[in-house]
Amino acid sequence: MEEENRYYLRDLLILSGVIFLSVLAAELIHFRNSENIDIVDRILIYVYYTVPLVVLFLVISYFYRNRRNLETGRLKSSIRYRLSLSFLFIAMLPSFPVFLLTSNVIGRVFEGFYGLDIALALEAGDHFVRKELDLEKNNLLDKAKLFRNLVQRQNPNPNLLTNRANELDLISNPNYYVGWYENNVPTLENRSLKLTISPEEFTNLGAEENISEKLALNQNLGFYLLKIDSSDPAKFLILGKRVFQGEESKAYSFINTRKNYITADLTKEKLPYEVRLTITLLTVFAFLLSIFFSLVFARKISRPIIDLANATQKVSLGDTDINLPLTEGGEIGALVESFNQMVKDLKSKNEELMHTQRIAAWKEVAQRMAHEIKNPLTPIQLSAERIRRKLNSEVPEEFQEIVTKGSETIVGQVKILEHLVNEFSEFARMPAPRLINQHLEPVVLESAKLFEHTPGIQIELNFAKNLPEIFLDKKLFLGIMNNLFKNAVEAIEKKRQRGDSGFSQGKIRISTVLEKRIMRRSVVLLVEDNGIGISQEYRSKVFEPYYSTKDEHVSGIGLAIVQKTVIDHNGHISVDSSELGGCKFRIEIPVA
Repeated sequence: MEEENRYYLRDLLILSGVIFLSVLAAELIHFRNSENIDIVDRILIYVYYTVPLVVLFLVISYFYRNRRNLETGRLKSSIRYRLSLSFLFIAMLPSFPVFLLTSNVIGRVFEGFYGLDIALALEAGDHFVRKELDLEKNNLLDKAKLFRNLVQRQNPNPNLLTNRANELDLISNPNYYVGWYENNVPTLENRSLKLTISPEEFTNLGAEENISEKLALNQNLGFYLLKIDSSDPAKFLILGKRVFQGEESKAYSFINTRKNYITADLTKEKLPYEVRLTITLLTVFAFLLSIFFSLVFARKISRPIIDLANATQKVSLGDTDINLPLTEGGEIGALVESFNQMVKDLKSKNEELMHTQRIAAWKEVAQRMAHEIKNPLTPIQLSAERIRRKLNSEVPEEFQEIVTKGSETIVGQVKILEHLVNEFSEFARMPAPRLINQHLEPVVLESAKLFEHTPGIQIELNFAKNLPEIFLDKKLFLGIMNNLFKNAVEAIEKKRQRGDSGFSQGKIRISTVLEKRIMRRSVVLLVEDNGIGISQEYRSKVFEPYYSTKDEHVSGIGLAIVQKTVIDHNGHISVDSSELGGCKFRIEIPVA
């Protein structure tokens, strides 16, 4: 539980970081040059930036965790993470249409669907409006140039300006406006303009210095205005000509519509502000709520599966004292209950099997021991009977010779019996291993040093890099390695004695490798030689006690001890043929 909560806390911190980066990116990229953006627009843009980054984070995290699961051999939260991704995808899928419906993007889609291009239509209308204004603009600009020299004098004379306006027939003509302004207030004008004028709203004409323009328009009146600046910033002359006579309301409506359309943000919703705010907050809240419940449901569904998988791994290692708590109903509850029952049955069957095997093993041991003991007893009995027959012999020298040879035979055979009994005792009372987490390589090297100077034999070591530690009893595992080295040396010597053609030098190869499987990692140790090898029919018997393929009189208990020691390390040992020509022993020890 603590490890699981730590994963959730870590994911929450990373997710918060991704959201923070999304908001920061939106501020730097989207809102850097934007002003007067309401809270709904900001939230929507934040969501547009956050969703793809969060999805990218989830995908990267998913592949990273799968890779880590393969490297560590632990299931961890892989199932729960997949369920979380599925729930999040289902939760996010209906969110996108909602966001689109609450933005102006859907309006663009409808326009394209019905073949409408409002922007192009407004642009074409503006072209014709500007084309009509160009005639008025050029006419008024020519007159403004005639006023420019008078206005830009050191102290402009209003009387001279009035005379020039009379000469150009501007004062009496109702279609023209002439006004002299000081401190933004008209001190002299031919008529009231009835339009609000602000000097800051004029835009400069690029080709003409000190002359700027403005189109002043409302629903009843429209004037095209030119402002001529004087040497005094507080004084200026405004010339104007009336435009759109009789159609001011239409022109005003068109120009105002185009202006609003162009300046509108594409993310501006066409729904009222209150509706947009409500929909946005509800959608964001539902999205966050779906994330929370997806994690909760995924955890609730995956926890029994993860517990079941971990318990299965323990059972595979021989632990049958497992009983999973039944916290769920339905199919998962039935699966957990079936697993518990299976473990109980397996434990019962194992106990029966072990009892049966123990009886069978002791029977076999008794038979083999009886056979092995019977062999030396026969010469002992014959020697004793021969000594007794010669006890009353008339030739003392012959009796002495018989006693000497008979006693030697009896002593030799008794030593054989003592050796058999000692090996039997050693196998029967092998100590329980004391497993310590350590590296395998130093143990193998220590054993290899004992045999590295064996004449005519080359030892090759191939260790994988960065092997993890495993639980080992160093003393017992040294016994395993010494036994396997000894068997390899004897197999090579036996092949050399046979005089096989092409055989020049013996070779023993020791290799290690890290084997990765789902929910399990193991260190694999390979011991290979180019000796005489083991035939296929004998491979299934080499680990049986008191079985040997050697010609000399030995107990054949060595590999049985090796197998028992490997099993005590929760490992597995097998034998096969080697590419070197001899046999290959494969020992697999699980990583802690």
